Amino acid sequence: MKKTSLSLLVALLVLATLLSACEATPAPTALAQTAGENVDSALISAEGTLLPESYAQLSFAQGGLIAEVLVQPGDVVSTGDVLARLTGIEAVQAELAAAQLEHTLASQALDQLKRNAMLSAAQAEKTLVDAQKGYDLAAPGWTLGNTENTTDLERSLDDYKIAEKDYREAQDKLDALLGKDESNRERKDAQTDFDDEVDSLAETYTDLQEALAENDRSLDERSAALLNAIAALETARENLSRWDDQNIDPEKLEAAQARLEAAARHASAAEEALAMYELRSPIQGIVQSIQHLNVGEIAAPGISVIYIADTARWTVETKDLAEVDIARISLGQNTLIKLDAFPGEEFAGKVTAIDPVGAEYLGDMTYKVTIALDNADERFLWNMTATITIE
Repeated sequence: MKKTSLSLLVALLVLATLLSACEATPAPTALAQTAGENVDSALISAEGTLLPESYAQLSFAQGGLIAEVLVQPGDVVSTGDVLARLTGIEAVQAELAAAQLEHTLASQALDQLKRNAMLSAAQAEKTLVDAQKGYDLAAPGWTLGNTENTTDLERSLDDYKIAEKDYREAQDKLDALLGKDESNRERKDAQTDFDDEVDSLAETYTDLQEALAENDRSLDERSAALLNAIAALETARENLSRWDDQNIDPEKLEAAQARLEAAARHASAAEEALAMYELRSPIQGIVQSIQHLNVGEIAAPGISVIYIADTARWTVETKDLAEVDIARISLGQNTLIKLDAFPGEEFAGKVTAIDPVGAEYLGDMTYKVTIALDNADERFLWNMTATITIE
């Protein structure tokens, strides 16, 4: 019985020792765990690609036989420089030259029309004055005569003489009041009377033309002279009425403008056709690489053949930045970049762009962030693999 009690006592002492040891090594507190999590989540990492800040990957818009390659890797090119051409471009260049010439001629014709506008308007006014003088000489020499034997043409001539007289009286009255304000009642009444006489004269002239067309009798000398004077007068009035406030005949102006617009469209179409046969640099930079581009071979449409870049500044674009991290990134944040090609080295940069449209990458939604490197390095190469760390 004493032996059992001793064994129990020993067991209790061992248990007490173990409990004391557990109390001596306390479990991590919630605060310590939270701090550890904050440390881990303070950094955002992503993979990316090193790219020149300004670059172009050029391809032909159509297939064809390569006629010329005008550059080689390492060449410095400017915006608009021709880099390569396809065969058949000569015909397109000739078409463009013809279109550009027509555009130049159309532009000159429009300018000439505007320069001659004042002179042409003055000539039209002089023609009207001369026609009025001719009518004034012919009208008194013709009278209606015996009203019982008159023809429709003779009655129409007499009606025209009356309408012409009323027209001129209304015009003289209006001209005398043009110095008054347009809201003046007397001037407004004179304008209304003149407009009525214009319509009446036009209607009378139309009736005269119809009577002349239906007339089957020979004309005497006085009637013929008056008809010629009336025709000259109405033609002069019609010509002068077509001039606008700029003293330009609207019909001629419209034709000149239409010609110029057509020439511009033709030249634009020829330029677009020419672009199908040649590659031009859209940027200033250095030719980095030329691929699948040899004279005499066939160029495939849409396949990049010339790579140009401005290597003075470089950027990194992320490709796997998770959506859980994008909310913690803002423009101007400092970043550290490591390149697989240079182990142990770090390069500084800043966030310059955040694409708001996500894209799926390896089953996750990711967002592209662009980082501009603070300094360029002559060792940098296009498409190097990078790791980005953002604090």
